[in-house]
Amino acid sequence: MKIEMHVHTSEGSPCAKADAESIMKAYAEAGYDALVITNHFDSVLLNEFGKTDEEKIERYLLGYRKAKAAEEKYGIQVMLGVEIRLEPNEEDFLIYGIDEDFLFQHPDLCFLSQEEILHLCHSCGALFYQAHPFREPCVPREPEFLDGVEYNQRPNSGNHNEKLDEWRKAYPELKLVSGSDCHDLDQVGFGGIETEKDVHNIKEVVALMKEEKIRLIVSTDSN
Repeated sequence: MKIEMHVHTSEGSPCAKADAESIMKAYAEAGYDALVITNHFDSVLLNEFGKTDEEKIERYLLGYRKAKAAEEKYGIQVMLGVEIRLEPNEEDFLIYGIDEDFLFQHPDLCFLSQEEILHLCHSCGALFYQAHPFREPCVPREPEFLDGVEYNQRPNSGNHNEKLDEWRKAYPELKLVSGSDCHDLDQVGFGGIETEKDVHNIKEVVALMKEEKIRLIVSTDSN
């Protein structure tokens, strides 16, 4: 299976240019079997989404739900992920393995520490990765409180994956994931993972990630 692990929709991430329907169509044409919607989850954006916690999370989930509703039409599985920014820093992190209820139960995620987020993720079997650790102004954060790091594959984005390779020599226990970080249709399909085993939900993807039974899709043009 070919799975995109980092993609945005305009309904959930205002910085994205492509809506859920367009994303689904493009990834179907690119030969992907599944994708993880990882819209931005940060305090500023959430405050724009509503007044109450419930309103904020409902609005946040709009892009994911629209993509999910188009699964049958395009023949692609859609799974929920999160790209979260922890206050007050600039870095982004990817969470894999949670569901909608998790977000409604923890609307204040942005104000937790890395250590707190990691323990919370592990309590429900989820994984916590840092996204594009060397894309300025980001820097690697507290590797002891990460499950892994991302080889971000969005072209012309200053990802500096070569720096990530060098940095990881000191932290070989950190797992890797690849994602296109797609915000627009010209960024579709540069990254992701491939699996020998068919998966049917994000929990099954996470299980393969934990066992490192995945192959990264990487591009030489992603730095």
